Amino acid sequence: MPRMRIAVDARSLAGARTGVGRTLEGLYDALLRLFPGDSCVFLSPRPLSLPALLEGRVEVVPPARPRLPGTFWLQTVAPIEARRAGADLFHGPLGVLPIASPLPGVATVHDLTPVLFPEWHDRKNVAGFAPLLPSTVRKARALVCVSRSTRDDLLLACPEAAGKAHVVPNGLVPPPPVTATEPCRPRPYVLSISTLEPRKNHERLVAAMESIWDRRPDFPDLVLAGGDGWGMPRFRDRLRRSRHAGRIDAPGWVSPETAAALLRSARLFAYPSLYEGFGLPALEAMAEGIPVVASSSSSLPEVVGDAGLLPDPTDVSAIAAALERAHDDAAFRTTAARAGRERAALFTWDAAARRTRELFEEALS
Repeated sequence: MPRMRIAVDARSLAGARTGVGRTLEGLYDALLRLFPGDSCVFLSPRPLSLPALLEGRVEVVPPARPRLPGTFWLQTVAPIEARRAGADLFHGPLGVLPIASPLPGVATVHDLTPVLFPEWHDRKNVAGFAPLLPSTVRKARALVCVSRSTRDDLLLACPEAAGKAHVVPNGLVPPPPVTATEPCRPRPYVLSISTLEPRKNHERLVAAMESIWDRRPDFPDLVLAGGDGWGMPRFRDRLRRSRHAGRIDAPGWVSPETAAALLRSARLFAYPSLYEGFGLPALEAMAEGIPVVASSSSSLPEVVGDAGLLPDPTDVSAIAAALERAHDDAAFRTTAARAGRERAALFTWDAAARRTRELFEEALS
């Protein structure tokens, strides 16, 4: 198998790491371990915060000065930096590619929300993805879709992607160890970890919890861990005005170590999202044996399967009923813990890396 040098748009590792950054970490940790003859160079218009798994294993090109807007940088500076670095291939983990680059490209498409639901994003996010998608589809030698749901949405938006779109599910990065310095909460809690943004459906989750607390004051508290996304000032105000405001903790972005500690002590995990391209937080909860209440929307049935509960995310009563069952039903909790661990074990970064590497090699042929 020939060696290759991969240039990577690593913008998802600049600043606080979200789901896409964690998938980039898992993929390249596995790729460099399984294919030690390969090398990669990470590119970004902003300074990167490399995860420990990748420290010393990837090359990083220092950001250009002055700092450039991400989309402009991708289309102008990134191709030059990739060629200077001697790359054979350009990988776009954010679903877009530098169109004028002479290098063959492979894009990873996580979801189509900027195209299908632009009202869930600010203008910058929409402008950095939606207008570039058709040209990326034409440019790409292959398109990696993280779920069948994402592939189907891509083909709906860009039928010309047929023949290029391949489903390669995400894997799981082993959680960091829990240390004695991490917080411990005195009361049981329902946990949700995700960026606080409209499509994550936190408003209905809070409404469902409020309806339960009205009837059952002893039901667990709610912890909403995640950085503020677009449109969240109104939601923060909603939390302050809640009749059960003292039962809701929204600490903002938390470190991977704190997230792991919160997850391991949670009574159950709530993820009733309106739309997901994959649903990594639900899978991480399943791997820990935590009962999951997700939703019947988009990719979540594909990821969660029968290992969790999948209520209609637009129905507050259905969400509340699922939360109560996941809390109260001892038989379900036992079954869900076992089934969740078994199902999560099916999603590995080694498998994703091998298939992605095959697509990289095909792109170079």
